[in-house]
Amino acid sequence: MVTIRWISTLILMIMLLACGVDTQAQQETPCTADAGTVITRTMQSEAIGQEKAYNVYLPPNWCKLDDLPLLVMLHGVDGDYTDWVDEGRIDEAADALIQAGEIEPLIILMPDGDDSFYINGEYGDYETYIVSELVGLVDQEFPTAGTRETRFIGGLSMGGYGALYLGMRHPDLFSAIGAHSPAIFRPNQNEVSQYLYGVNAERYEDFDIVSLIERDGWPDGIRVFTDVGNEDGLLGAFFRLNDVLFTRVNVADYQVHIWPGTHDWAYWSAHAGDYLRFYMLP
Repeated sequence: MVTIRWISTLILMIMLLACGVDTQAQQETPCTADAGTVITRTMQSEAIGQEKAYNVYLPPNWCKLDDLPLLVMLHGVDGDYTDWVDEGRIDEAADALIQAGEIEPLIILMPDGDDSFYINGEYGDYETYIVSELVGLVDQEFPTAGTRETRFIGGLSMGGYGALYLGMRHPDLFSAIGAHSPAIFRPNQNEVSQYLYGVNAERYEDFDIVSLIERDGWPDGIRVFTDVGNEDGLLGAFFRLNDVLFTRVNVADYQVHIWPGTHDWAYWSAHAGDYLRFYMLP
Protein backbone atom coordinates (compact mmCIF):
# COMPACT_ATOMS: atom_id res chain seq x y z
CA MET A 1 0.00 0.00 0.00
CA VAL A 2 1.36 3.42 -1.00
CA THR A 3 1.46 5.77 1.96
CA ILE A 4 1.08 9.54 1.98
CA ARG A 5 4.54 9.87 3.55
CA TRP A 6 6.11 7.86 0.70
CA ILE A 7 4.34 10.00 -1.90
CA SER A 8 5.52 13.20 -0.19
CA THR A 9 9.10 11.93 -0.14
CA LEU A 10 8.93 11.00 -3.83
CA ILE A 11 7.57 14.42 -4.76
CA LEU A 12 10.35 16.14 -2.79
CA MET A 13 13.02 14.07 -4.54
CA ILE A 14 11.56 14.88 -7.96
CA MET A 15 11.48 18.58 -7.12
CA LEU A 16 15.15 18.53 -6.02
CA LEU A 17 16.23 16.74 -9.18
CA ALA A 18 14.18 19.08 -11.36
CA CYS A 19 15.85 22.09 -9.78
CA GLY A 20 19.30 20.61 -10.25
CA VAL A 21 20.02 20.63 -6.51
CA ASP A 22 23.12 18.70 -5.35
CA THR A 23 21.71 16.06 -3.01
CA GLN A 24 25.04 15.96 -1.11
CA ALA A 25 24.76 19.68 -0.42
CA GLN A 26 21.26 19.07 0.95
CA GLN A 27 22.57 16.94 3.78
CA GLU A 28 22.08 18.81 7.02
CA THR A 29 25.38 20.08 8.40
CA PRO A 30 25.60 21.13 12.06
CA CYS A 31 25.72 24.87 12.60
CA THR A 32 25.80 26.02 16.22
CA ALA A 33 27.25 28.94 18.13
CA ASP A 34 29.05 26.62 20.55
CA ALA A 35 31.51 24.90 18.21
CA GLY A 36 32.56 24.44 14.64
CA THR A 37 32.15 21.20 12.75
CA VAL A 38 34.24 19.04 10.42
CA ILE A 39 32.54 17.38 7.47
CA THR A 40 33.83 14.98 4.83
CA ARG A 41 33.01 15.45 1.17
CA THR A 42 34.06 13.58 -1.99
CA MET A 43 34.51 14.68 -5.58
CA GLN A 44 35.33 12.94 -8.83
CA SER A 45 38.55 14.55 -10.04
CA GLU A 46 39.21 14.68 -13.76
CA ALA A 47 42.80 15.77 -13.13
CA ILE A 48 43.77 12.61 -11.26
CA GLY A 49 41.07 10.29 -12.60
CA GLN A 50 39.62 9.13 -9.30
CA GLU A 51 37.21 10.03 -6.56
CA LYS A 52 38.91 11.89 -3.71
CA ALA A 53 37.72 12.64 -0.20
CA TYR A 54 38.45 15.88 1.64
CA ASN A 55 37.60 17.42 5.00
CA VAL A 56 36.19 20.87 5.58
CA TYR A 57 36.20 22.68 8.93
CA LEU A 58 33.27 25.08 9.30
CA PRO A 59 33.41 27.60 12.16
CA PRO A 60 30.74 28.22 14.81
CA ASN A 61 27.62 29.79 13.28
CA TRP A 62 29.04 29.27 9.80
CA CYS A 63 25.56 29.08 8.23
CA LYS A 64 24.85 32.65 9.38
CA LEU A 65 28.13 34.08 8.10
CA ASP A 66 29.31 35.35 4.71
CA ASP A 67 32.62 36.10 3.00
CA LEU A 68 34.70 33.79 5.19
CA PRO A 69 38.44 33.33 4.58
CA LEU A 70 39.54 29.94 3.21
CA LEU A 71 42.67 28.17 4.44
CA VAL A 72 43.94 25.16 2.48
CA MET A 73 46.00 22.88 4.76
CA LEU A 74 48.08 20.08 3.22
CA HIS A 75 49.22 16.86 4.91
CA GLY A 76 52.57 15.08 4.76
CA VAL A 77 53.85 11.80 3.31
CA ASP A 78 51.88 8.71 4.35
CA GLY A 79 49.09 11.00 5.57
CA ASP A 80 45.68 11.91 4.25
CA TYR A 81 42.86 14.44 4.49
CA THR A 82 42.05 13.45 8.09
CA ASP A 83 45.48 14.23 9.57
CA TRP A 84 45.06 17.89 10.46
CA VAL A 85 41.97 17.03 12.52
CA ASP A 86 42.81 13.59 13.92
CA GLU A 87 46.45 14.35 14.72
CA GLY A 88 46.80 18.12 14.51
CA ARG A 89 43.56 19.06 16.30
CA ILE A 90 43.37 22.14 14.12
CA ASP A 91 39.60 22.23 14.47
CA GLU A 92 39.91 22.45 18.25
CA ALA A 93 42.53 25.19 17.95
CA ALA A 94 40.29 27.14 15.56
CA ASP A 95 37.26 26.81 17.84
CA ALA A 96 39.23 28.03 20.86
CA LEU A 97 40.74 31.04 19.07
CA ILE A 98 37.45 32.05 17.44
CA GLN A 99 35.49 31.76 20.69
CA ALA A 100 38.18 33.80 22.49
CA GLY A 101 38.00 36.51 19.83
CA GLU A 102 41.66 36.07 18.87
CA ILE A 103 40.90 35.32 15.22
CA GLU A 104 37.92 35.82 12.95
CA PRO A 105 35.96 32.76 11.76
CA LEU A 106 37.41 30.89 8.78
CA ILE A 107 36.86 27.76 6.72
CA ILE A 108 39.66 25.19 6.49
CA LEU A 109 39.92 22.84 3.50
CA MET A 110 42.00 19.69 4.04
CA PRO A 111 42.47 17.74 0.79
CA ASP A 112 43.99 14.33 0.15
CA GLY A 113 47.27 14.59 -1.74
CA ASP A 114 48.44 10.97 -1.37
CA ASP A 115 52.28 11.07 -1.66
CA SER A 116 52.24 13.33 -4.73
CA PHE A 117 54.03 16.38 -3.27
CA TYR A 118 51.06 18.21 -4.80
CA ILE A 119 52.67 18.46 -8.24
CA ASN A 120 51.49 17.31 -11.63
CA GLY A 121 53.52 14.11 -11.85
CA GLU A 122 53.37 10.37 -12.33
CA TYR A 123 50.83 9.96 -9.51
CA GLY A 124 48.44 12.31 -11.28
CA ASP A 125 47.87 16.02 -11.78
CA TYR A 126 47.51 16.98 -8.11
CA GLU A 127 48.37 20.63 -8.67
CA THR A 128 45.48 20.90 -11.12
CA TYR A 129 43.21 18.98 -8.75
CA ILE A 130 43.84 21.35 -5.84
CA VAL A 131 43.93 24.75 -7.55
CA SER A 132 41.61 24.24 -10.54
CA GLU A 133 39.02 21.81 -9.21
CA LEU A 134 38.79 21.61 -5.44
CA VAL A 135 39.20 25.22 -4.31
CA GLY A 136 36.50 26.39 -6.70
CA LEU A 137 34.16 23.61 -5.61
CA VAL A 138 34.49 24.60 -1.95
CA ASP A 139 33.96 28.27 -2.85
CA GLN A 140 30.70 27.30 -4.56
CA GLU A 141 29.31 25.19 -1.72
CA PHE A 142 30.33 27.19 1.35
CA PRO A 143 30.20 30.91 2.28
CA THR A 144 33.80 31.82 1.41
CA ALA A 145 34.77 35.29 0.23
CA GLY A 146 36.39 33.73 -2.85
CA THR A 147 39.15 36.32 -3.14
CA ARG A 148 42.94 36.10 -3.20
CA GLU A 149 43.19 38.37 -0.15
CA THR A 150 41.12 35.95 1.93
CA ARG A 151 42.65 32.69 0.69
CA PHE A 152 45.74 31.08 2.24
CA ILE A 153 47.67 27.81 1.83
CA GLY A 154 49.86 25.91 4.27
CA GLY A 155 51.07 22.46 5.11
CA LEU A 156 53.54 20.29 6.99
CA SER A 157 56.55 18.39 5.64
CA MET A 158 55.49 17.30 2.13
CA GLY A 159 52.58 19.69 2.56
CA GLY A 160 55.00 22.47 3.46
CA TYR A 161 56.73 21.91 0.14
CA GLY A 162 53.33 21.77 -1.56
CA ALA A 163 52.19 25.03 0.02
CA LEU A 164 55.31 26.82 -1.19
CA TYR A 165 55.11 25.29 -4.65
CA LEU A 166 51.41 25.92 -5.21
CA GLY A 167 51.41 29.31 -3.52
CA MET A 168 54.35 30.61 -5.55
CA ARG A 169 52.92 29.28 -8.81
CA HIS A 170 49.45 30.68 -8.15
CA PRO A 171 49.86 34.11 -6.55
CA ASP A 172 46.52 35.05 -8.08
CA LEU A 173 44.82 32.56 -5.75
CA PHE A 174 46.72 32.86 -2.45
CA SER A 175 47.96 35.78 -0.35
CA ALA A 176 49.75 33.84 2.41
CA ILE A 177 51.87 30.68 2.59
CA GLY A 178 52.74 28.61 5.64
CA ALA A 179 55.63 26.12 5.35
CA HIS A 180 55.69 24.04 8.52
CA SER A 181 58.79 21.80 8.67
CA PRO A 182 58.90 21.86 4.85
CA ALA A 183 60.40 18.84 3.06
CA ILE A 184 62.92 20.33 0.64
CA PHE A 185 65.57 17.99 -0.75
CA ARG A 186 68.81 18.10 -2.72
CA PRO A 187 69.17 16.12 -5.99
CA ASN A 188 69.51 12.34 -5.53
CA GLN A 189 69.11 12.71 -1.77
CA ASN A 190 66.43 10.04 -1.59
CA GLU A 191 63.57 8.47 -3.55
CA VAL A 192 61.45 11.57 -3.10
CA SER A 193 64.09 13.81 -4.66
CA GLN A 194 64.29 11.46 -7.63
CA TYR A 195 60.51 11.58 -7.99
CA LEU A 196 60.56 15.38 -7.94
CA TYR A 197 63.70 16.09 -9.94
CA GLY A 198 64.25 12.97 -12.04
CA VAL A 199 67.02 10.37 -11.65
CA ASN A 200 69.48 12.73 -13.33
CA ALA A 201 68.03 15.83 -11.67
CA GLU A 202 66.93 17.18 -15.03
CA ARG A 203 63.86 18.79 -13.42
CA TYR A 204 65.70 20.25 -10.43
CA GLU A 205 65.37 23.93 -11.34
CA ASP A 206 61.66 23.50 -12.04
CA PHE A 207 60.74 21.78 -8.77
CA ASP A 208 63.31 22.77 -6.16
CA ILE A 209 61.77 25.55 -4.09
CA VAL A 210 65.05 27.41 -3.50
CA SER A 211 65.94 27.27 -7.20
CA LEU A 212 62.50 28.59 -8.11
CA ILE A 213 62.86 31.53 -5.72
CA GLU A 214 66.35 32.31 -7.01
CA ARG A 215 65.16 32.16 -10.62
CA ASP A 216 61.75 33.84 -10.37
CA GLY A 217 61.93 35.87 -7.15
CA TRP A 218 59.17 35.99 -4.58
CA PRO A 219 55.63 36.84 -5.75
CA ASP A 220 54.42 40.29 -4.79
CA GLY A 221 52.03 40.56 -1.89
CA ILE A 222 52.39 37.05 -0.48
CA ARG A 223 53.05 36.73 3.25
CA VAL A 224 55.12 33.74 4.36
CA PHE A 225 55.56 31.87 7.64
CA THR A 226 58.22 29.18 8.09
CA ASP A 227 58.88 27.07 11.17
CA VAL A 228 60.74 23.93 12.23
CA GLY A 229 61.64 21.98 15.35
CA ASN A 230 65.18 22.42 16.63
CA GLU A 231 65.72 18.64 16.50
CA ASP A 232 64.15 18.14 13.06
CA GLY A 233 66.19 16.18 10.53
CA LEU A 234 65.21 18.75 7.89
CA LEU A 235 66.80 21.64 9.78
CA GLY A 236 69.56 22.05 7.18
CA ALA A 237 67.05 22.37 4.36
CA PHE A 238 65.09 24.85 6.47
CA PHE A 239 68.19 27.06 6.82
CA ARG A 240 68.76 26.87 3.05
CA LEU A 241 65.19 27.98 2.35
CA ASN A 242 65.28 30.85 4.80
CA ASP A 243 68.68 32.02 3.62
CA VAL A 244 67.28 32.71 0.17
CA LEU A 245 64.10 34.25 1.61
CA PHE A 246 66.04 36.51 3.95
CA THR A 247 68.98 37.57 1.80
CA ARG A 248 68.02 37.38 -1.86
CA VAL A 249 64.40 38.39 -2.28
CA ASN A 250 62.10 41.04 -0.91
CA VAL A 251 59.38 39.48 1.23
CA ALA A 252 57.23 42.21 2.72
CA ASP A 253 55.73 40.08 5.53
CA TYR A 254 57.94 37.21 6.63
CA GLN A 255 58.08 35.16 9.82
CA VAL A 256 60.58 32.44 10.72
CA HIS A 257 60.45 30.31 13.87
CA ILE A 258 62.61 27.55 15.34
CA TRP A 259 60.86 25.97 18.30
CA PRO A 260 61.71 22.97 20.50
CA GLY A 261 60.65 19.72 18.89
CA THR A 262 61.18 17.27 16.09
CA HIS A 263 59.39 16.15 12.91
CA ASP A 264 56.17 14.79 14.40
CA TRP A 265 52.58 15.56 15.27
CA ALA A 266 53.44 16.48 18.85
CA TYR A 267 55.30 19.48 17.39
CA TRP A 268 52.74 20.48 14.73
CA SER A 269 49.68 20.11 16.93
CA ALA A 270 51.34 22.20 19.64
CA HIS A 271 51.66 25.06 17.14
CA ALA A 272 48.33 24.79 15.32
CA GLY A 273 47.20 27.96 17.09
CA ASP A 274 50.35 29.82 16.03
CA TYR A 275 49.69 28.84 12.44
CA LEU A 276 46.09 30.04 12.54
CA ARG A 277 47.07 33.37 14.11
CA PHE A 278 49.46 33.98 11.21
CA TYR A 279 46.98 33.14 8.47
CA MET A 280 44.31 35.28 10.08
CA LEU A 281 46.43 38.36 10.67
CA PRO A 282 44.31 41.45 10.02
